[in-house]
Amino acid sequence: MEKTNTIAIVFDDHLLFADSFSAFIERLELFSAVYTLSDKRELTQFLIKHSKIRIYLFLDYYLKNENSLTLINEVKRLNRQHIIIVMSSTKSPTVVTNILDYKPQGFISKSSGFDTVLECLTTIAHGNQYICPVISEIVKSTHNISKMAFTARELEILQYFAQGLSIAHTAEKAHLSKHTIVAHRRKMMSKVNVNSITELLLYAREQELI
Repeated sequence: MEKTNTIAIVFDDHLLFADSFSAFIERLELFSAVYTLSDKRELTQFLIKHSKIRIYLFLDYYLKNENSLTLINEVKRLNRQHIIIVMSSTKSPTVVTNILDYKPQGFISKSSGFDTVLECLTTIAHGNQYICPVISEIVKSTHNISKMAFTARELEILQYFAQGLSIAHTAEKAHLSKHTIVAHRRKMMSKVNVNSITELLLYAREQELI
């Protein structure tokens, strides 16, 4: 992969890792600029402002109070030309399966070294998805893992519930009616055969969905 007029963003709320990984990416000398962000609204505004430029987004899976699955969908909605590379230290086959269902262009371990990241970028530049060796080993154990029960919208609502938001506040955040939020909650509970929001959140945490 040769240096092009592209931007790299490292999005991670662990600032020490984000800063060190950004410095690492800069040393590759493949991007015209490298930015470190940790706020979702700031990221969205940045993507809108730089809509004419292809952006490589290195995205941490575990964010504060949530995961990044809904953010993947938001980035794709804004611009499908952007490249999403998920970074995670997860060892969970369920989490790996869930992430791959969102079809990021790359999936690397947060412990990946120079050669792995370079191979990732080269593979993506040739139009192929890249999964690093550490994650590939986990993928091999996912054949008995059931597909994720919830849609991206349902995951978003689950994350609001996990933050302790009321039906009304969740509806406001999700830009939906209270009736729709109640319907989503009922449908999610039915999908995983639980009888209360407490059981639903317990299931979601056990599956590392929130």
